[in-house]
Amino acid sequence: MALEPQRATGVALVTGAASGIGHAIARTFVQEGCTRLILVDLNNDGLHTVAQELKELNPAVECCICVCDVSLEDDVQRMIERGVETFGGIHYAVNNAGITSPQRVRTNELDLASYEKVHAINQRGVWLCQRAEIRQMLKQEADRASRTGAAPQRGAIVNLASIFAHVSLASVGAYSATKAAVLGMTKTDAIAFAKDGIRINAVSPGTVLTPLLEKSLKAGTYSPTMVKAIPMDRFGRPEEIAEGVVFLASEKASFITGQELIIDGGSLSYYVT
Repeated sequence: MALEPQRATGVALVTGAASGIGHAIARTFVQEGCTRLILVDLNNDGLHTVAQELKELNPAVECCICVCDVSLEDDVQRMIERGVETFGGIHYAVNNAGITSPQRVRTNELDLASYEKVHAINQRGVWLCQRAEIRQMLKQEADRASRTGAAPQRGAIVNLASIFAHVSLASVGAYSATKAAVLGMTKTDAIAFAKDGIRINAVSPGTVLTPLLEKSLKAGTYSPTMVKAIPMDRFGRPEEIAEGVVFLASEKASFITGQELIIDGGSLSYYVT
C-alpha cells in the first residue's frame, strides 16, 4: 500500500525567523504545507518582510509576529501566550535564535560581558524557549498522527546547535560552550518527555552562507579559505539546513528523538592536512 504524502499541517514556531537560517526554515515549513506560523525575532521589520513573502508563497498562510528577546523569561512567556491565543497550540517549535561572540579572542582576553551575552541568547534563550514550549505541548492533546501508523504525538522541538559543539577555534570558546550545552539540553529533555509524546532533536550546521557570513567575508572578519575545510568545497545554504530542521520537526520523523543531525558538507569527517 502506497503511503500518502505527509504534510506539515500543525502550527510552527520559529525563533530568529527574520533572516538567514530562520527565514529559510519558515519558508520550508510553508513549502511543506504549514499555513500557521509564529515568527519570532527582535527585528520587527524583518519579521513583517518574511511574513509578506510567505503570504505570497501561499495566500492561505497566517503569521503571528512576535518581537521577543529569547534571553528574557517574560518575553518568552508572552511569545508562547500570543502564539497559542492566535492559533490554539504549538506543534513544531524551532529554537534557532543565536549569536556569535561579540569578541573573537582567546579566553584570557574575553571580557565577562561578551561571555554573558552569547550565553544569554544561545544557552539560556534555548532553555527558556524549550521549557515554555514543553509546558505548552503538555497541555495539548496528542493528535499529531504519522502516516506510518505510529501513536499520535503532542509536538516536536528542534534546537539549532553547531559543529562547534564538537570542534572549535581558539577564539570562539564561549560560542562553542553554548552549542555543546544545547546538545545536552536536547538529549536530556528528549529522554524526559519521550513518553509524553514530545520529540526533541538538534541540528548542527557547518559553515552556512547566511547574510551575516556574507557580510563578514566582505569585511575580512572571516577568510574565504574557510571553504577548504569543507570536502564539498562550498559553503552550505540556509535552505539545506532548513530541510533537515523541518524533517525532524515533522511527523515523518515520528521515531526520532534525542538525536543530532549534522549538516556540514562533510567537515567533521575531514582531517585537514
